[in-house]
Amino acid sequence: MEMNDLLHAAVDSDASDILLVTDAPPVFRIDGILKMTALEPLDPETIRDLCDQVLKDKQKEMLEKHKDVDFAITLPRLGRFRFNIHVQRGSLAAAIRRFSNDICTLSSLELPPIVEELTHLKTGLILVTGQTGSGKSTTLAAMVEAINQRDPKHIITLEDPIEYQFQHGKSLIEQREIGEDCPGFASGLKHVLRQDPDVILIGELRDLDTIRVALQAAETGHLVMASLHASTAAGVVDRLVEVFPPVEQSQIRSHLAESLRAVITQKLLPAAFSKGRVAAVEIMLMNRAIQTSIRESTSHLIPGVISTSRRMGMQTMEQALKELLLNGKADPEIIDEYLQELRGEAPKEHSQGLLA
Repeated sequence: MEMNDLLHAAVDSDASDILLVTDAPPVFRIDGILKMTALEPLDPETIRDLCDQVLKDKQKEMLEKHKDVDFAITLPRLGRFRFNIHVQRGSLAAAIRRFSNDICTLSSLELPPIVEELTHLKTGLILVTGQTGSGKSTTLAAMVEAINQRDPKHIITLEDPIEYQFQHGKSLIEQREIGEDCPGFASGLKHVLRQDPDVILIGELRDLDTIRVALQAAETGHLVMASLHASTAAGVVDRLVEVFPPVEQSQIRSHLAESLRAVITQKLLPAAFSKGRVAAVEIMLMNRAIQTSIRESTSHLIPGVISTSRRMGMQTMEQALKELLLNGKADPEIIDEYLQELRGEAPKEHSQGLLA
């Protein structure tokens, strides 16, 4: 079995991910659903051989040392693929994410119009959040490309690994890969501040030092965009603050209230009448009420502020899901499951009274 053939098959099947695990055939994720291929189950030797076909010597050393390695490769006409190769039960396994050669536009992603408006900001912090596979990287890339095609800016990205590859438009774009071009997010970000950027993209806010420098950059005349694993806008605030020691949390809340401009939280759902998926998007924009909630540690009040501020462009995840339902863009059964989850209700066998 050749890795190149497997990647070709994934592209032909329009799969977003490929999973390779011992004693199972290769598995594709298509429209968010895992599907077994008709290939033979993989043994440890076959997976090792597949991985060796794409691993460089340096990556093999990292895998041997840390039992886990991330990297990306680009194949002509196929696109870019992000690999995570790791050890499970003593043998190798791999999770492979596929990226298109083409960067999506914000309009093609059918995101709320306010997302494009956010790309006109000159300073502050914009966070794109959601679970793994919710399209965070795709949205951030589309936002960067909107700036690139419109404005003469200096854009610097810090990514692990680089996912979408940009071409210079009206903007000048530098992309730095963690482990290749700089040792880590925090150290790379400190140096980026000396490289005259207008816009900084951080692949992921992972640790205290990175968050601290990101807030500093947002407060000192830069537009900072980053991703974070969180399922709600209110949860983003608490997660960022709780990374810091208790003695610093009050000060960090104050910094966050001043620098945060927006939180975009995404869920991807299967489209109702076509292949592909549609995004349900929660939008939180900064206003005085939300600033007060952040400072006073009353983030439980934030959803109420969002739900009553639709004229500003805000919307809760529940409002977003109901809008998809009304417009017939997503499966009612799946939307109902998400609505029940948001309300903390037990799942029902059948969808009824979705808009009650």
